[in-house]
Amino acid sequence: MGRHTFRYWLQQLHLWIGLILLLPLVMMGVTGAVLVYGHDIEHLLGQGEPPARTLGEWRTPGELIEAARAASNDPTRIPIAVRWPTDLGEPAAVRLSRPGMAGERPQFRGGNQQGGQAQGRVPTQSPFAGSLQILIDPVSLQVLETQQAMTGWLRFFHDLHGHLFIAGGLGRELVGWLGVALLVLGCSGLYLWWPRPGQWKSAFTVRRTAKGVRLNRELHGAVGIWSLVLFMLVNFTGVYLAFPQQISSAVNAVWPGRDMRAAMFQARVEPMRGVQPMGVNEAVELARSKVPEARFLNAFLSIRPDQATRVSLIRADHAEGAPVITVIIDPFRKSVVDVFDPQTMSTGERIIAWQRALHYGIGLGGGYKFLVFVSGVIIPVFAVTGFLMWWLKRRNRRAGERAKAAIQAAAAARAAD
Repeated sequence: MGRHTFRYWLQQLHLWIGLILLLPLVMMGVTGAVLVYGHDIEHLLGQGEPPARTLGEWRTPGELIEAARAASNDPTRIPIAVRWPTDLGEPAAVRLSRPGMAGERPQFRGGNQQGGQAQGRVPTQSPFAGSLQILIDPVSLQVLETQQAMTGWLRFFHDLHGHLFIAGGLGRELVGWLGVALLVLGCSGLYLWWPRPGQWKSAFTVRRTAKGVRLNRELHGAVGIWSLVLFMLVNFTGVYLAFPQQISSAVNAVWPGRDMRAAMFQARVEPMRGVQPMGVNEAVELARSKVPEARFLNAFLSIRPDQATRVSLIRADHAEGAPVITVIIDPFRKSVVDVFDPQTMSTGERIIAWQRALHYGIGLGGGYKFLVFVSGVIIPVFAVTGFLMWWLKRRNRRAGERAKAAIQAAAAARAAD
C-alpha cells in the first residue's frame, strides 16, 4: 500500500464512487434534464396553462383573491398567495389551502421562488400537495382552470429528482449528498485528466483511430473538461438547494451579507390587539412606495398572526427567472420590515439569490437553459464511458491472466515430458 501514489488512490476513489452510485447519478442527470424543459413539454402536449384573452387593465390582487374564493366553493380554504401574470396573455393565479396545510413556502405551479421570490417555471413543492391553484383571467376575473397540486409525469420526475420519493428532509439530504458526490467526481476527474507536457492538445479531443479502452478514456476526458465549469456550477447549486443554511453560511463567511433565507421565510411580527391587519392591496401599495419604478408580481400572505407578508416586485427590464425585489411587511403596524433588492444586494447576497435560477436554467436566456439541459445529459455519458473503461480493463486483465496461466501450464507440461 505504501508504494501506491496519491494519483492511484484518487483514481480508486473516482472509480468506486462512480460505480457504486452509477444508477442514482444517472437518474439525477436524466430527471434534471427533463425538468429543465418540463413545462415546455407540457405546452407541446397541450397540458400548459390556459391563455387569458381579455384585453384591458389587470385587476387588483384583492379582486383576484375574492374571485378565487368564490370559485372554490369551499369556505374552509384560505388564500396563501396571489400572482399577477409575468406577461400578456398569461393567467393570474391564486393559491388556496386549508388551515394547517399551508406552510412556509407556497409556490405557484409554473413558478419558482428563490428566497421568497417567484421566478421561472419549476414544479410546485410537495408540502402543498393538498392546496388548490386557481387560474384567473386578470382582466375579466373569469376562472380559467382549477388545479390540484402537480400530478402526472412531471410530478413523478420532480419528486424523484428532488427527494427520491422520501418524505421530509431525509430525501432532500440524500439528493444533496449525491450532488456532493458529483462535485467530488468533478474535482478528482480534473486532477486525473491533467495532461503531461506536450499532450495538452490531444487531451481536449477524441482521436478517430481510438478504440476500446482508449476511446472511452478520451471521450470521458474530453466531454468532462469541456463541460467542467457548467457541470460544477449546476451541481453546486443543487447542493445549495439541499443544504441552503450551510451553503449560505459558507458564502457569507467569505462575502458578508444578510441571511436572506431566514429574513424572508422566518420573518415574524407581533400581533396588536384590536388592530385589523392590512389587506393585500394595501400591502402591495406600501411595497411599491419603496420601489416606485417596479410593478407587482406576487404576494405571499400572512397565514398566522405572527407571520409577515411578503410582496414581490419586478422592474420593466426584469428577465424571467432572475431574482426579484422582495418587500417584507408588518401587516399590523403597516410598515416595511425589510427590502431585498437585487440592485443593492451585496456580493454574497447576490450569489445566494441566483442559486435556484442557475440550477433550473432560468433567468439567463435560452442558451444557458440548453447548457443546463446538457449538464444533465452528459452524466449518462460519463457513467457509460467510465463503466466501459473499468469493464474492458477488467476483461483484458483476466484474459491476460488466463493466457499467462495457459503458457505456464504448457511450459510445465513440456518440462514434465
